[in-house]
Amino acid sequence: MQPILTFIHITDSHIGPTRDTTKHSTNVYNALERAVKTINAFPIQPDFVLHSGDVSDDGSAESIELAAGILARLNAPVYYVNGNHDDRALLRKVLGATGGDPGTPLDYTFEVNGERFLVLDAHTPDVPQPQGKLSNAQLEWIRREAQPDGPPLTVLMHFVPFPMALPWLDENMILVNGDALHTALLPARDRLRAVFFGHLHRSSQIVRDGITYVCAPSCAFQYAWRPWAERPEYDPVSPPGYNVVHYLREQIVVMEYAFERP
Repeated sequence: MQPILTFIHITDSHIGPTRDTTKHSTNVYNALERAVKTINAFPIQPDFVLHSGDVSDDGSAESIELAAGILARLNAPVYYVNGNHDDRALLRKVLGATGGDPGTPLDYTFEVNGERFLVLDAHTPDVPQPQGKLSNAQLEWIRREAQPDGPPLTVLMHFVPFPMALPWLDENMILVNGDALHTALLPARDRLRAVFFGHLHRSSQIVRDGITYVCAPSCAFQYAWRPWAERPEYDPVSPPGYNVVHYLREQIVVMEYAFERP
């Protein structure tokens, strides 16, 4: 069956200010280069690539410039979500991310093949980092978009929406008003394809009230997320990766792919 739409979901590349920046023994520049080469060699070219945040590790102009040089090689359009390590002004200026006035949240919509996409920027100084929060104005905008009638809808964001039985993560990393987001989306449940996010550095899925939330693996390095661990632990076994997402008429298909650690 021919998909209506195919996109590739990458996230959390954490590019540093130099080409030799490493995190958890991973050269993150080389990892993103390998991701781009792998995606370009994929037999089915995607309609677009989604990067769901933390393009940069330090929010510096140098890191965004380096990332831009790599991501410009992709053979497909790229849509960006602002992550907690990013600088939204630089995402707009250097990577061409669109949506809103400079300095305001990087919220925007786009449509591909009759499918509507809603991009949310929950990075804010109003909560301790690396948590996220949506403003009342953003929630109202989501409610207007998430009506029962309309084209098929997808939501793209960076932060983990709900607690996941992982004490450190649940206390420190989630979207603090994820329940409010979920409530705002419920009226559109019958046309809502899924909510895609990053931040976790681990492939994960949540299904709540018939709404599917999907996290892609990091294209740089993964965390083990053991419930008994006091802090996030680097997982040296799981390789970097990405998700390939196919939209069929009655369902979505999400496939995780890995590539060799550089």
